Parts: sequence; C-alpha cells; structure tokens
Amino acid sequence: MDNKTEPARLEEEGRRTPTPLAGSILYLLVLLLMMLNSIVSQRIRPAGHFYYIYMLLVQIATIGLPPFLYLTIHRMDIRKAVRWNKIRVSEALLCIGMAFFGYGVIVFINLLWTLFLSRFGTPPTQQLPSIESGSDFLAAIIVIAGIPALLEEFLFRGTIQRGYERFGKTASILLTGILFALLHLDIASVPSILLMGVLLCFLTYRADSLFAGAIYHFTNNIIAVAITYLSGMISRHFPVEGMADLTNIPPETLKMMVVAWGVIGIISFVLFLGCLIGFYRITEGKQEVLPADPNHAPSRRFLQLFPAILAAVIILILLAFQVVEMIHPLPAL
Repeated sequence: MDNKTEPARLEEEGRRTPTPLAGSILYLLVLLLMMLNSIVSQRIRPAGHFYYIYMLLVQIATIGLPPFLYLTIHRMDIRKAVRWNKIRVSEALLCIGMAFFGYGVIVFINLLWTLFLSRFGTPPTQQLPSIESGSDFLAAIIVIAGIPALLEEFLFRGTIQRGYERFGKTASILLTGILFALLHLDIASVPSILLMGVLLCFLTYRADSLFAGAIYHFTNNIIAVAITYLSGMISRHFPVEGMADLTNIPPETLKMMVVAWGVIGIISFVLFLGCLIGFYRITEGKQEVLPADPNHAPSRRFLQLFPAILAAVIILILLAFQVVEMIHPLPAL
C-alpha cells in the first residue's frame, strides 16, 4: 500500500519528469537559438549538399541538444521521462493512416487560409529546398522528414508536454500544441500546424509513447518531401509559366481547385476519423499522465509559464512583421 501523501508523490514525480518551468525555459531557449541560426544562415547561405549537412547540425544543436542536456544534468531516466515506450504495430499503422489521410485535410485548410490571406496581399511561403536528384531526395528524407520529426517530438511531446501535465491533461495538450504551431514562425500555415500540433500531443498521450507522434510527424513530412520531389520532376519536364501563386490563377480555375480539394478534404477527413476512432479504441487504458497539482496557485502557474509566454510574444511580433511585409512588400534590392 502506498502511504505517500499527494504532495510527496508529486515531488517524487517531479524529480523523474520535466517540470513546467523547465519546459517553458527550454521553449524560450530553442526560439532564441533558432533566431540566431536565422541570422547565421542568411550570412553563409548554405546550398547544395552542404545545406543538408548544415541543417542536420543546426537541428541537433537547437532542438535536440537543449532538452537532452536538461534531462541528463538532472539525472532523469530519459526513457521514462519522455515516454520512450514501445508502440504496437496496429497503433503505428493507424498513425500512418491518420497522417496520410490527414494530409488531404491539411492541404484544403491551407488552401482556404491562403485564399483568406490573399485578400490582404501575397502570403509568404516557406518552401522546401529544390530536390533534383535521388541523393537529394534521400538526404531530404533524413534531414527534412526524419530528424525534425524525432527531435521536435522529443522536445515538445517528450519534454514540454510532460512538464505541463502538472496543469492537467487537457491543458498540457492545448498549451503544447499552440507552442508547437507558433515556433514554426509561418503565418501561412498556422491553422493546419496548430491542429496537427494538438493532434500529435493527443496521440502521444493516448498511446503513452513518443513514437506515436513521431510516426505521424515523419509520415506527414515525408509526404511533403515526396510531393516537392515529384513536383520538381514534373516542372522540369513540363514547365508552366505564370502559376507561381494563387493570384495568377484564373478565377474559374481557382473555384474548380477549391471544389476539388474540398471533396478530397471531406473524403480524407472521413477516412482520417475512422483511423482516429480505431486508434482511440485500441489505446484504451494505456495512458500514464501526471495528476494535476491542486496546490499550484494561478500566480505560480503564470511564473512557470512566463518564459513560454515571453517567447510567444516574440513570435507574435515576428508573425506581425510577416503580415506587414505581406500587405506592404519591401522593394527588392
């Protein structure tokens, strides 16, 4: 029989899992490192194969290293702390199915959001680098699809979400999902990344495994890489002029595109929902979540979230600059 009081048990859990304050500080630190990398990359402008080597090192240093050092310095059991648990084959397959069908929903959401932003100007886009060969494609799978999926899940679902579970299951899922979306620093994809971020948090919690979110994340990324590769091949063989953005597409063609993607989006959502329901059913009873601490006063919670709030304010300012640039583009130098 466990005779420990609730505060004593929470204190013991806190020694072997991340804390809310640690998650918030790590989030702010990663943002600052990403901003530093943005300055450095603009100066050296990595290209070709060096781009992939540079991006690999940057992702490890900015996203993977901070949470790893935190967990190591505090002598936590990393496997236990970040939910480095096995996942069943059926769960993995359903995560792949959700990611595959969910991509059709994401494309439709992004299309509607881009059309909305286009009313105010030309939305900025963060495109993947050109993938022109088989070696580029392999490098992109590793550096753009695989490594980010694993490292971002390690940071967000493994460390930040685990810390925020002191605030409750729902709060941890929503807070982490919002912070995940904001850190992408892309006004053109905020709605879709926000939905995906919350979903990844839910999948990881539900399966009690970091691999649930990582598998979905990797599948989503590899679809984007494959589309970029195939689009590049098609454009090189069948070049199309004047179709770079939605503003150059004739209205009738644009309407047909919206209707077509709407149908695809609805069908994809139904199939995605089927996978999600199946995943929910087979993961019943697997959840291991830290109980919310009833002794946490609102003021204390605010202090624990303050670094993340500060980071979110910085990001919102950067996104505001993207909106201003979209509405009033700076003249080309």
